[in-house]
Order: sequence, then C-alpha cells, then structure tokens
Amino acid sequence: MDGVDTFLRRYPDSPVVADVLGTLDADAIRARVRELEPETDEIFSFAASVGAVFSVRRRDGSRMAIKVNKLFTDETYFADVQELQARLADEGYPAPRPVRRMGTVTVDEWLDDGEFRNAHEPAVRRAIARELARFHRLATATGLRPLREFLRPAGALWPKPHNVLFDFEATSSGAEWIDEIGAAARAVADLGAGSEVVGHTDWSAKHLRFDPALRLTAVYDWDSVTTDLEPDLVGTAAGSFTYTEELDEEIDVWPSTAESQVFIADYEEERGTPFDAAERTAARAACVYLRAYAARCHHAYGGDARETGLEELASALLVSDT
Repeated sequence: MDGVDTFLRRYPDSPVVADVLGTLDADAIRARVRELEPETDEIFSFAASVGAVFSVRRRDGSRMAIKVNKLFTDETYFADVQELQARLADEGYPAPRPVRRMGTVTVDEWLDDGEFRNAHEPAVRRAIARELARFHRLATATGLRPLREFLRPAGALWPKPHNVLFDFEATSSGAEWIDEIGAAARAVADLGAGSEVVGHTDWSAKHLRFDPALRLTAVYDWDSVTTDLEPDLVGTAAGSFTYTEELDEEIDVWPSTAESQVFIADYEEERGTPFDAAERTAARAACVYLRAYAARCHHAYGGDARETGLEELASALLVSDT
C-alpha cells in the first residue's frame, strides 16, 4: 500500500481529488505521477486540498515533492516563486530547492528536517512571528515580486473558494452574519494601509518545521507566496497561525482572540518598528476577514461556524487603533 492507497482508503469518494486530478482511480493517479517523474519508485504520501501533492522516492533514493496545481493557472507566477525559492535556498534559508516545473506543476526537493510544533505554546508562537518577519525581510530583499492571481472578483466579498468542497452561493442561507462581519473587515483592510512586501498567505503551524531550539528548518506551501500589503499578510497569519492537523495531540486549530492580538504584537517587536495606527487597524481587520472566510467555509460544509470564534474576534479587533 502506498500513499495513494492510504489517502483513497480514507477518502474513497473525495470530490477534491476528482476535481484536481479528474479521477479517483488509484492506478490512473499513479500513472499520472510517473508521467511527471519517470524515475518514481514509490509514492510514500499523497494529499489533496488546493492542489494535489505527491511525495515520491526515486530509484536513486532521492525524494521529491510534486504538486499539481489547479486553482492558480499563471505559469509566470510559478516560475517567479521557484526562482525565489532557489535564491533563498542559496542563502541558506530552509526553502525546498526547485528541481523543475512543467506548466503549473512544480517539482521540489523533499525537505522534512525538524518537527511540526504546537503554536499555542508561547515560545512557538513567538518563533512563528519572528520567522514571518524574517521571511518578509529576506524575500522582499531579493527584488523578486511573485504576484498570485487575484481570485476575488471586483465588488465581491469572498474569493473563489479554495476547493470544490465549499459552495458559497448554494449555502448563503444562514451565513448572513458571517458575510456582515466579513464585509466590515474587508472595508477596513481595503483602505490600503502599509507597504508591499513578499509574504506567505498561509503562514501557519502546518507549513512550518522547527528544530528543538525553535530554529526554522522547513517552509511549505510556496503557492501561498505573493506580494501584498504587510498588514494584510500579518493579520492573515494572526488569524490562523495555530492551524495544523500534523500533531499527535488534539488542539484547538484556531488561535484565541488574545493569541491573535499577541501575535501581531510579537510581529511588531520582531519587525523592529511598530505599526502605525492605520497599519495596526488594517492588520486586525485582515485577521477578522481571514477567520470570517474560514467560518464561511465551515458553514458551507455543514458545520457550526460559531465554533471558529469569529464573533468574539470581530468584537475585539474591529475597532480603530487611535
């Protein structure tokens, strides 16, 4: 049994896999992987969400990560991201080194040094904030400006959902309170406070590994890299930095309101210069908008969106910092 069998045994009728890869047949999926990497000896893991990620061991023993992207279609964007990865890796940053690209399919060296950590631990939270500030500094200094496609149509409240599980239009009933909070947060975030940096829109515990001294050892999900306003990127991270399903222990996947507020403060300290009032207000609004999007997804999938803590977060953070 390989990674494909393991995933399909758990999710035999996965609409995400069917949408991204066009099939639920394990042999057809394996054949696709071997087309992309003819030297594949084993597919030791497989996952699907925004795209499909295959972890493969080649016949020479080397390991690689193959990601089939569907949501984003701009080949220039993926080329820019891989150039950024390569430059950062050359400087010793823990970025998976690119191997090649075929259209929007990316192949990177496998990187699994270190461990996933529980970001509810204050030391881990501070490390994640520290590393976000470092990423912004190093990535922006390269001069590269990868820009991901903008999936929120002009005048729309929400972007296109990140996978086929979530149909916002068909599940609008009962979501009005979420939309109201999301609209209030988006109105503030769209005022445009702050400067542009190169950042990561899913800077959360599931995409970061650390050594025992909390030094960063691996960063994943490079199709979340884009150029955006710094407060928006920081607020987005503050709303979800604890999210992971990679730990052996069960945790609350969302940060508490207090944790989100402290994360922004941690980032400002690591940044070296505090945000001004407009930037801090924008970061808080982006934090609320991210959580509102998560609540909207939760509602669309039939869950209780109030479990996301959105109402408390919005009450605390959607205020002006004067």
